[in-house]
Amino acid sequence: MSAAMMDVRSLLSSGFTSPRSLRGAGCLLALGLSACGSSVPADTDTQTAPVGTPASSKCDAYTGTPLDALKHYEGTMHEHGAYSDGDIHTIPADYYRTIQQAGYDFAAGSEHSDTLDTGVFISVGSDCFTTPDGLLTCLTPTADELVKWQSTADQAAAASTGDFLAVRGFEWTSDRFGHINVYFSKNFSNAKTDLGYLVTMETFWDWFTRDPDTVGLGGSVTAPVPFGGGGDGLGHFNHPSDKCLFDSVGDPGCNWNDYTLIPEAVERMFGQEVYNDSNGNDRYMDEYVHALDIGWMLSPIGSEDEHQLKFGSEERPKTVTLATGLNDDAFKEAWLARRTYALSPGQHLRAQVVVDHQAPMGARLSCDAAHGPVELSAKLTRRDGTPFMGDYRLYGSGGELLSAVYGSQAQFKLPVEAGARHWYFVRVHDADGTSVAYLAPVWITGR
Repeated sequence: MSAAMMDVRSLLSSGFTSPRSLRGAGCLLALGLSACGSSVPADTDTQTAPVGTPASSKCDAYTGTPLDALKHYEGTMHEHGAYSDGDIHTIPADYYRTIQQAGYDFAAGSEHSDTLDTGVFISVGSDCFTTPDGLLTCLTPTADELVKWQSTADQAAAASTGDFLAVRGFEWTSDRFGHINVYFSKNFSNAKTDLGYLVTMETFWDWFTRDPDTVGLGGSVTAPVPFGGGGDGLGHFNHPSDKCLFDSVGDPGCNWNDYTLIPEAVERMFGQEVYNDSNGNDRYMDEYVHALDIGWMLSPIGSEDEHQLKFGSEERPKTVTLATGLNDDAFKEAWLARRTYALSPGQHLRAQVVVDHQAPMGARLSCDAAHGPVELSAKLTRRDGTPFMGDYRLYGSGGELLSAVYGSQAQFKLPVEAGARHWYFVRVHDADGTSVAYLAPVWITGR
């Protein structure tokens, strides 16, 4: 190991990672894991690195959606209204409209599963219990509230245009094991009746991995296909460690049985919240790393988890999806490919990541270890195209901080180990040390 590498690793391990210190330290990594960040504003109309050629790429050819076909769509995830425990006067159509009017490209709603069954018209928002009028509102059904699941689908379809995508979802709500959002599914599963609230996760996973037209464990008797599966849905883990009812007594069920890997579910469990409601001082980082180490392939999600009226506000995190268009099929493809990045509240950034001169964030590449490390370039700009200066931090297995670069962009070299697969992702911080974005991992399999 070079002396420069040793000096930088010593600096990083000491926790001394202020932007000023990293300006010089980043340059020392040119012979190690990273190259120097540039303080010169980059051309916002170009990628941070050219698409690869057989000579420059060190991995097998990337066969996914081409980089130049991807667009950045900023939107919101995890919204609640009167159909569960949100504002008692707000239905999904209202939050879809508010978010669209705020200038966002998409919104994904996720009312709690326990109030979605046909005929369960009640709302359980906090305002139900503060005034007689509130209680009367929550106990008086309207036609749409009698069929919330179908009503949400109708409202999402009506809100979707060529310039905005509204997504129907639900939040599987187990206060013992944890919460999970599922989008795009034909059916839903109620954690209060599928034994998932307190007893077992097995019924949910059986539902999630089963064809929607096949009857089995989990699901709901009032779903479009009674007790039909959720094998057409895409899911993400929500606010880890926040819903562990018996954690004080060491319950092993916390965090979805400590992220027990369900091989049949890995492909469609596409993400995990890294921001929820606020920045949170990166309090979900350890769980995110733990899940990646176990083998879940998760893209970062910034969720509003809004229960009042701050839909699309500057106070809530956002998610950017790299997709070919604003439609269900394009977003399904993007989420399955792990092409999302999470933004801290008030941050409207655009991230360009290029791996091995050819692939975007979320890519899974097979690379020859004999060819040496694989290059990853990352650059953030503001939504208006102006440069963003920040601290780019590269993390690897176990959450190890492998490298850090301060500048308008960064270049890293990802180690390749024969016979092993490793993940790497970049988290970016602003000048005061607060994280502003998590960029989706890449997975490198060495041979």
